[in-house]
Amino acid sequence: MSSAPDAPKRKLEDVVDDPSAGASEGRAADDASTEREVPASEAENPGEKISSAAGASPDAPHVVPTEGARASVSVEELLESHLESTRVHRRGALAWAFFPSALFHPALPEPSGDSVVVAAEKNGDDDVAELKPGVFGATATKEGAKYVTCVACHPNGIAAEDAARLWRGKQTGVFKYHWRTGQRSITEHVANNHATLVAELEDAKRVYLAKNGGSEMGGLGGGSAAKFGVGTGAAHHANGGGGFSGGSSSGSGGGGARAAANALSSGRDSFGGIALEAAPPVGGGVDRPRIIDLRSDTVTKPTQTMRAAMATAICGDDVFGDDPTVKDLEIVVAAAFGKEAALFVPSGTMGNLIAVGVHCEVRGSEFICGDLSHVHIYEQGGLSTLMGAHPRALKNEDDGTIDLQRIRNAFRSDDQHFPRTTVLCIEQTHNKKGGRVLPLSYVDDCGALCKSLGIQLHVDGARIWNAAIAQGVTPARAVQAADSVSVCLSKGLGAPVGSVIVGSAPFIAKCRRLRKACGGGMRQAGTLAAAAMMALREVWPVMSLDHVRMKRLAAGLQKIPGVEVSSPIETNICFVTFPPTADVGDVVVALKREHEIVVIPWTTPNSIRIVTHHEINDAAVQAVVDGVTRVLANMYRGGR
Repeated sequence: MSSAPDAPKRKLEDVVDDPSAGASEGRAADDASTEREVPASEAENPGEKISSAAGASPDAPHVVPTEGARASVSVEELLESHLESTRVHRRGALAWAFFPSALFHPALPEPSGDSVVVAAEKNGDDDVAELKPGVFGATATKEGAKYVTCVACHPNGIAAEDAARLWRGKQTGVFKYHWRTGQRSITEHVANNHATLVAELEDAKRVYLAKNGGSEMGGLGGGSAAKFGVGTGAAHHANGGGGFSGGSSSGSGGGGARAAANALSSGRDSFGGIALEAAPPVGGGVDRPRIIDLRSDTVTKPTQTMRAAMATAICGDDVFGDDPTVKDLEIVVAAAFGKEAALFVPSGTMGNLIAVGVHCEVRGSEFICGDLSHVHIYEQGGLSTLMGAHPRALKNEDDGTIDLQRIRNAFRSDDQHFPRTTVLCIEQTHNKKGGRVLPLSYVDDCGALCKSLGIQLHVDGARIWNAAIAQGVTPARAVQAADSVSVCLSKGLGAPVGSVIVGSAPFIAKCRRLRKACGGGMRQAGTLAAAAMMALREVWPVMSLDHVRMKRLAAGLQKIPGVEVSSPIETNICFVTFPPTADVGDVVVALKREHEIVVIPWTTPNSIRIVTHHEINDAAVQAVVDGVTRVLANMYRGGR
């Protein structure tokens, strides 16, 4: 990128206030650029020549006018182009900043005979509607197809005839694009040829979003801005554009996402000087729910705000890497857990499968886990059958931990007789131990032990959000010692679908590749990610109520004669054992039929597991205590 010698370099902080300002800067021709004359047969526009401009790929031809030529595009212009692309054309991928609509031409067959100049037609595409007359019309080609030109390769644009000639060549910066065929070539071109500009653009975008409420859409787009208080001084929670806000017309912004993540990871009640809005009354109503479902915290339905966020989410193709809402979610969760990168996957089981599978990438490798861990019991042995990983199951203690000395003794190095241990898996919180929280010091000790043994530490974070709350620490601190974490979104947070794997960037790159092999690559997954972002906004701040209500529920059930409740109650899970006079199957049926309370038998004799979540309010707690009391009393009176 070059600029006029006497033009002072502008600061990014100046750019963000007015991204269009300075768009004319940096346009003087670079003295170092080399030029080659074009044969007359190629120079279809008189007075033009092709040059290899500074800052562009040496192989990329630049068709520039001989007068008033500029040799490069400025970061300010790219930022302005990106904002327009997101706001007007709903293209969130950063690569589109390099292909502004002003340089589009309708695609056409190879010219033959005399050129017929016709006006561009709309053809159902806003971009085509913006094209000026004076180019070959799009009527003779596939509707909506167009030539798109990289502004970094061709800062002054090129004529339609040149685009038709150049798009077949390699490294020309011109592509024939149709929305049905995807944008992989465009994305790869920008990544391979303009990496420095991309990095500068990302920095400019972050600064811009930080100063504009995290939005790429001009605040939140009118009504939504007022609704969430952006720019008005009113309190709001997190990403002012996409992500956490999730309202109508919401945009998507990596900068805002990072700010929201920083608020999560630091435990602050605000970001960017704006107080976090009190969460909507999730689980806070006064009336008991008609159906009280205590089977799991996976049974929650998307809230109205989650549904609204899903309906208005900006989407792309996540397999191509250009779904902006998924990217926001990954940024938020990675930062919240203090890790470098993240990957959105359909389920927690797949999250564990992929993460541990990458750690055991040499088939026959071994992972150590608890004998009562979810990954060992409830995931169908997928790590063995699909990943070729050998499990070494060690005893889980009553608090969910595995004795560290047992882990050390079980470790197997490179010996031809044995599988090689590569990773330790722990579960936080521990499901079959009643939601027990592994002590923070224990997790730290596991990390230190793994480092000393040269293996990795993976945390099955099915309820890691609950663990962080119970420990009074940030999510990042809770997993500081871990190399990877599978973070569930559909349990305590109440999102409808998904988990996020977090870890180092190289690790996540391998996970992304393995996700594809597992069939976990989703396309317009932004609809799901938007719901998760909204769950972070409205459920995470009040998740501690699930623990409070579980303790209250357990205390109430413990007072019923003959009922035993597991202890201690640390989070949102409890086991309840009934007296021998009451068969657990009959209790389950009676609670559903007579009181619309849904529970399931547990693996221990004559017991059930109950789990609180954001749909269980205070009235529901009291209704469960009353319902169990009446059912057991009726069974006792009936001679059971």
